[in-house]
Amino acid sequence: MPHVIEHAKTGRAKCRGCGQPIVAGALRLGERVPNPFSDDGGETTLWYHVACAAFMRPEAFLETIATTTESIDDREMLEREAALGAAHRRLPRATVAERASTGRATCRHCKTPIEKGSWRIALMYYDEGRFAPSGFIHMACVRDYLETTEIFGRLKHFSPQLTDDDVADIRIQLDQSSKA
Repeated sequence: MPHVIEHAKTGRAKCRGCGQPIVAGALRLGERVPNPFSDDGGETTLWYHVACAAFMRPEAFLETIATTTESIDDREMLEREAALGAAHRRLPRATVAERASTGRATCRHCKTPIEKGSWRIALMYYDEGRFAPSGFIHMACVRDYLETTEIFGRLKHFSPQLTDDDVADIRIQLDQSSKA
């Protein structure tokens, strides 16, 4: 059975990407994957908000959106973000932008501590149908680790608490790291 984009029939499913409930009637993407608990090679469906799927499961999203007849809000933007994620293999790992609450975290790219109060990007790895937190990267390491600085669509989606001033500050840091 192929992946599907449909309206949620109930509000019981949670998005595998963000962990929030998918309300009844909302569009969702169902990714068909092998069922690890099946003895006969059965499949199971992993549900995502359409936007979360575009950012975190870009290949499944692009494959499905090409054949769907559903009307999707911000379709061009989501297709563009998914194509970007498919082109840059580490980009779907990037989720939340936040200020470091302590100075104990180490950057996954440069292996140096991330200073308390500085901006960092949280990473999530996808493994066997689940996302697991996997550390952080400095803003200065975004270009080298993610191979792009086009991260603002996903940051705004996964970090809705960011203010316009926060986004401007992050842009400045990314621009400075690009010139270094």
